[in-house]
Amino acid sequence: MDVAGTDRPHPTGGAARPVSGPSGLSASLPGLLAGLTGIGTLAALSASGHVGWPVAGALVAAGALALWSARRAGAAATALARSDAALRRATDELEGLRDRSRDFAAVTPGWFWETGSDHRYLALSGGLTTLLGCDPRTVFGDSLLDLGVLVADETTWAEYRADIEAGRAFRDLEVSFEGVDGRDLVLRLSAVPVRGADGRFRGYRGCGVDATAETLALVEARFMQAVVHDAIDSVSEGFVLFSADGRLLICNEQYRRAYPTIADMLTPGRSFAEILRAAAERGGYEGEGDIGAWVEQRLTRHLQHSTPVDGRLSDGRWYRISEHATGTGGVVKILMDITELKTREEQLAGQTARLEQTVGALRESELRYRQLVELAPYGIVIWDRAAIRFANGAAAAILGVAADALEGQLLAGFLAEGEALAATLAAAAEGEERRLECDALRPTGERRRLEVAASQAVYGGGPAVLLVLNDITDRRRVEGELQRAQKMEAVGRMAGGIAHEFNNMLTAIGGFARLAERNPADPDRVLTCVQEIAKASERAAALTAQLLDFSHRRVTDEREVVAVAPLVRDLRVFLKPLLSAGIDVAILADDESAHALVNPVTLNQALLNLALNGRDAMPHGGTLTIALAVETPDDAFFARHRGLKPGRYVAIRVSDQGPGVPAEIRDRVWEPFFTTKEPGKGTGLGLWMVYGTAQQSGGAVELEGEEGQGATFALYLPAVEPPASPVGLDPLQVAEGEGAVILLVDDEDSVRRYLRLVLEEAGCTVVEASDGQEALIRYDEAGGLFDAVVSDVSMPKMNGLELARALESRNQLLPILFLTGYASRETAAGLTAQEGRQIVMKPVAPERLLGALRDLLAL
Repeated sequence: MDVAGTDRPHPTGGAARPVSGPSGLSASLPGLLAGLTGIGTLAALSASGHVGWPVAGALVAAGALALWSARRAGAAATALARSDAALRRATDELEGLRDRSRDFAAVTPGWFWETGSDHRYLALSGGLTTLLGCDPRTVFGDSLLDLGVLVADETTWAEYRADIEAGRAFRDLEVSFEGVDGRDLVLRLSAVPVRGADGRFRGYRGCGVDATAETLALVEARFMQAVVHDAIDSVSEGFVLFSADGRLLICNEQYRRAYPTIADMLTPGRSFAEILRAAAERGGYEGEGDIGAWVEQRLTRHLQHSTPVDGRLSDGRWYRISEHATGTGGVVKILMDITELKTREEQLAGQTARLEQTVGALRESELRYRQLVELAPYGIVIWDRAAIRFANGAAAAILGVAADALEGQLLAGFLAEGEALAATLAAAAEGEERRLECDALRPTGERRRLEVAASQAVYGGGPAVLLVLNDITDRRRVEGELQRAQKMEAVGRMAGGIAHEFNNMLTAIGGFARLAERNPADPDRVLTCVQEIAKASERAAALTAQLLDFSHRRVTDEREVVAVAPLVRDLRVFLKPLLSAGIDVAILADDESAHALVNPVTLNQALLNLALNGRDAMPHGGTLTIALAVETPDDAFFARHRGLKPGRYVAIRVSDQGPGVPAEIRDRVWEPFFTTKEPGKGTGLGLWMVYGTAQQSGGAVELEGEEGQGATFALYLPAVEPPASPVGLDPLQVAEGEGAVILLVDDEDSVRRYLRLVLEEAGCTVVEASDGQEALIRYDEAGGLFDAVVSDVSMPKMNGLELARALESRNQLLPILFLTGYASRETAAGLTAQEGRQIVMKPVAPERLLGALRDLLAL
């Protein structure tokens, strides 16, 4: 095998040329001279008589023959000289051809090869050895048929093998393998058959090229094409791209779904004119006249790239259609589905005047998406988790800053508890939607209550958060006033039921007290009576606290761990005077492990709203069921509420036996101000407040049941572990193990006696005072040697707050524990504004009193 592919040398070892012979004249000159000399000699001899004329004639003939022979020899010599010259020229041309072949082989990026009739290699040029870095036979084998192991596709190799075995020319046979340096190589071979004079197959002559870079580029291009097509198919908008000559290049499924009647025409290669004509013939053209004119008009609009237009397409949905020119002269057409926007616009038209004006302005102006954002009544902010990148005018008005001044600012600077809230909202960039309420801080110091919805967005090619801000400050104020009015109305209606309950409790307290008095010598009897008195007083305290919670705002609206079962059972007391005689109440709340982190006031109000809705749904009577359970919802529940974390939930279901909720309004019952009741009988805020309670507690509310089978509203609250049971407290002591000295101030003698006994049992020394003025006297008499003060808030002459201010001038560090049966948030804030002061609600258990004092003395 000639692997090197070099030219074969001349047999002499060099490029030798044939040696030239004598010219024709030099070759025939001796014979001519001899003939002439002989003839002259014969003529002389004849003339002298030495020979006869016959002999002389013979000699003359011989001379003539010699002359003719000499002439023939000269002609032959001339022909030989011409042949020699032609040979030299052919040799020069062959040498030039060899030089050119060597030059072409040196500069070509491929290599050359040759096989015999048995397909075994006769020659492989040196370029292949250089490319492979090894002997080509270790890769290619000894025969052209050995290439089959290097062809990836068996079917392809079968086709090429058939050509090779038949001796037919072939092109671009692609082989791939791993080179000696570990790189993947892709080579392409092409060849033509060599045939003899008899037409028989003598072998192949061919060439090969390195197609590795080209193949890798093609694979990368195909991958990027697949990525682009996948991305285009993934977007929610319809997308189509036409080339400069009007041929369709790319079309995603969303676009085809928008045009179901011509979906089969939306294939690459179709012209826009063909597609338009098919659309017209299949019902897209509803006018009169020539379809061709309509097609031409539509084609002209397509090429002019007009501003976006809104229209309802053949799939029945509304789209915003925009066409844009590409840099190469093509056209991109985008369909944005705005069906929900159209539906929302129609809904907003029937709401408040402000929303009507906004929707009307949007419809009249037909602004682009950016203008819609700017005119929206809600604040819209794009935040990339580092800074605010965009804010519309409403957001600027809500935050009290100019719109251009918001861009680049930190979001946390505009929110109370900004860092914690920013961390919560940042999770939306990863796809976890967030909804919450928070306070916004304006530069002027004013606070505004906001409802914030956060969802995933993209800014600058990176993840970002889209924030929708709704200023609900005024709405919360109105709702608060409405809630208070509803609560007070309900309290008035419940007065009879509560009076009945209190009479029952007072009967138990007074009756057991009289029984204990009648036989004080019987300790078991007295203990039993005292225990029953304690139970009745606890029931009375719980009822009082619940009534205060219901009718007024408590000291705090913050959430706390609440035992849900007792709260649900206590609803029976409130529902008695509110429900008609024909309605039975069934309360199923036996699971004492049900605890949730909620605001008990708002939870109580939410459950009452659901119960009253159930009452209104049964004007002819029925059973209202309130059931409590701790359960783990299924996956479908968390799919509906993606913002909730999987786990255990406290589920409270309020069910009625009414006609149920019609299917057409089931999705609207949670909207504020939506109501099906007659004017004056409903505000449309009841269920919306229930929804807000669920959101505030990190839960959800759902409407269960089918129309015609009653309605069940299920309130889901994240379950938490119950608080640890209180343990017994050690004696209340101060430094060096001495009992604390307490100044006790309360205008009720019985309360003061009870508190004194509790404190003295804990090892305290107690000094009593019946009001604030007397407390100052006792303080000065003792020289201020008190470890703490326990004082009622509401007292004659000088109340608890006035007493605290007076004592502050004597000892700023004196701990004070306030006791009160009721205090508003403002009052509570004033009492505890200074460090070293706490407030405890009455009635107070001994453990609660001593625990609060212990905490104060530990500061």
